This record gives sequence, structure tokens and C-alpha cells, in this order.
Amino acid sequence: MFFSKEGRIVVLGLVAALLITLLVPAAATAASLRVVATFSVIADMAEQVGGTKAEVSSIVPLGGDPHTWEPTPREARHLATADVLLYNGLGLELWVDRLIRSAARPDLPVIVLSEGLEPIPGASFAAHVHEEGDPHFWLNVQYGMHYVERILAAFVQLDPDNAAYYTANAERYLQTLAELDQWIEQAVLQIPEERRKLVTYHDAFGYLAQRYGFEISGFLVVNPDREPSSREMANIVRQLASQERPVIFVEPQVSSGHRYAEAVASEVGGSVGLLYSDSLTEEVPTYVDMMRWNVNQLLEALQ
Repeated sequence: MFFSKEGRIVVLGLVAALLITLLVPAAATAASLRVVATFSVIADMAEQVGGTKAEVSSIVPLGGDPHTWEPTPREARHLATADVLLYNGLGLELWVDRLIRSAARPDLPVIVLSEGLEPIPGASFAAHVHEEGDPHFWLNVQYGMHYVERILAAFVQLDPDNAAYYTANAERYLQTLAELDQWIEQAVLQIPEERRKLVTYHDAFGYLAQRYGFEISGFLVVNPDREPSSREMANIVRQLASQERPVIFVEPQVSSGHRYAEAVASEVGGSVGLLYSDSLTEEVPTYVDMMRWNVNQLLEALQ
């Protein structure tokens, strides 16, 4: 098929218009911030605030344990090109300072999300790396909202041109979290007060207990990267036997602990439940999903 000179001009014009149509949306939605979070819970919060304006990656992948993760060269490359690093602090990510020194540019903004919160003190942490207190603040949804506010403040400072966009996203998300917090409060009332006692593998649920009216009756290990001793196993068997509902809760990212929990439960004719703490998964992919899962598990096990 042949076109006249005028026809070729028309065709070229149509092609150019099509290319512009295809390219402009891509440019309009291109991410403005490259955000690196240390683990998946923080990454999800950052995605909720950043929307299409932030490209978020997590150093620890879904299902990984931020206590024991060893970053690879891939994560180092992500950090080398990042605009901001978000991490929890209080000794949760023992490897993060080493990674920053080796891979981050000297002026990289580093946001410690737990800053400004008062940690739970306790002798249980004295012999462990969390000597400053329990770092698992986000298991209290009100403290999770503090994380979101700090993420918003960082994004607005780093990318003021999109401040209104980030603020609108954060306000919607904070409203969702406020409603989640209220739902948890009401749901927990379905569990008789005398049964609101938690026995867990890892000492991670102090803030959840403090906020929503539970008691931590016992746990096998302070640090999930070590195995329990025979004395610790015997102690937790006695504790579990005293419970009206003998349930010990494990976490998906601490797979090595499941066999110990099952051994303990079998000693007293109890059961093993599953609570999320330090990591999301493909089955439970968001912070909101995680908290709803935890409450539904508690209702099923203790109601």
C-alpha cells in the first residue's frame, strides 16, 4: 500500500499522537520516591502512604524474620539507590547498621519509626539484644498509626511537590487503622476475661496484650533465633497446663519453633495457634490483614 505525501504526514501524525498517549500516563504516574523498608510490615505502611508516587521495596521478604535476616548484594543495591530508609529500631534489625555502612550513601535519610514511643521495660529483655525494651510496637494499632505519621512526615519533607497526595493517602489509611483499633477492642470483649491469657513461642506480643486487655502468661524464648532449653520447655508446659484453654501460639516466620510448640501442646493435650508478628505473607499480605487474622485466631482459640 502506498500513501501520498499528505497521507504519510497524516499517518506519522497519528503515530506520534499514539506514542504521546502511551507515554504521558507513564510519566504522570512515575514514582517520585525510592523507598527501602527493613521488613514487610513497614513496607506495607509505606505503600499505603506513598501510593503511585513511591516505589517501595522490603529488605526482608515476605515470610522472613527481621531478627535473623542476612541481607544479600541485591538488597545492598536497592539501598544504594534509595531516597530514604525506613526501619523499626530498638535492636529489632541487628544487621541494619552494618548494611547502612556498607551500601548506603552518606547522606541517606534514615527514619527510625519507633522513635518517640516508650518501650515496655522488663527483665525478659535484659539478657537479649533488646535491652532497651520490646521493639514490636506495631502490634498495638495506635502505635502503628504513629509509624504511619512518621512515614508521612518523611515523604512530605523529601518530596514536597506531592505533599497533598501523601497526606490524603495517610489520612484515609489512618482512618482505616482507627476503625481497626476500635474493632479489635470490641472483638476482644467476646473472650471471657479469665481466658485472655497468652502463651507464645516468642516474646513479641506485649504491646498487643497491653492495648487490648490480654495477659502474657508465658513464652518459650525471648529471641526467636535460639532454641529453648529443657528447663524452658518444662516451665512452659507447667504454665500451659494451668490455662483454662491450653493454647500456645507460634509465628509463621519462626518455622523452627513450631516443633517445640507442638511438643509442649501434646504434653498437656493442648493446641497450637498461629499469630503474626514480624512478617507478612502472601496469604496475609497487609498490616490490616495481619491484625484481623490475629484477632480472629484469638477468638477461635480462647472464646
